Amino acid sequence: MLITVLLLLVAATIALATPPPVRFAADTRSGHAAAERCAEIWREEGPALAARLLPVGTRVDTITCLLLSPDAFAARFTGSVPDWGVGVAVGGGRLVAIDHARLPAVGRGLREVFLHEMTHSLLFQAAPEVWMPAWFHEGCAMRLAGEWRFVDTVSLALEGRVPALDRLQGRFPRVAATADRAYRTSLLAVNWLTDRHGPDAVPRVVAAAARRGDFHAGFQDATGESVAEYSAAFASRMRLRFGWLVMATRWPGLFVLLALVLLVGGLRKIVLARRRLAEMDDDEAREFD
Repeated sequence: MLITVLLLLVAATIALATPPPVRFAADTRSGHAAAERCAEIWREEGPALAARLLPVGTRVDTITCLLLSPDAFAARFTGSVPDWGVGVAVGGGRLVAIDHARLPAVGRGLREVFLHEMTHSLLFQAAPEVWMPAWFHEGCAMRLAGEWRFVDTVSLALEGRVPALDRLQGRFPRVAATADRAYRTSLLAVNWLTDRHGPDAVPRVVAAAARRGDFHAGFQDATGESVAEYSAAFASRMRLRFGWLVMATRWPGLFVLLALVLLVGGLRKIVLARRRLAEMDDDEAREFD
């Protein structure tokens, strides 16, 4: 009995820690160099990424990763990927393609794009029959790829109201600025999901969604609240967290803030002036005593 339990624990650990194999292919010499770098990244970070995303025991097939030149990438994916897109995961999570040559032009790194698309692939394979909202997919991909900077969060708040999650269900906008806002909102949503329901919230949601065959039912089972309830709570959280910042940088909020600063400054000067006058009166009075 003890041996059986130990074997089950070992099997679970292997399933948890072993990422799927990845086969790399490239069409240029620089692409081959990028493929070697991606292979190294996967050896170093693949196990941790799989452990943070996949439910224990999830079986995934080999993933093919293509490192393509801009012409080859455009020939395959023009029309299905926005102009600013440099990576894509298709084929039910069994194919990833990256336009490695254009990464510097769009301000993305090879590591981030590769892990981002690999996260999509693993999600597709972990629950192949289940539709998942774009905010969950993209938020997981950005979180696990390490695509977070404090300045991004602040700039999102300064742009105004954070988009509601029910508007981020399907394909993101093709306009780069609008899509960027959607991506950053998705990252905040998944980050708060783990804060609210624990660090293993994502694999629990994925496992429950796969088991129930429905994302909404799986989310309810895994978190104890509906997607609608979570979305409303997230919206309230964002208003509470960033509302003051938006007010402080918007007209007439900025005018009111400046007026308050001037009022406080003016009152302070009046108080100090009266204190100095009182001290002068006391000094003069002592001189005639």
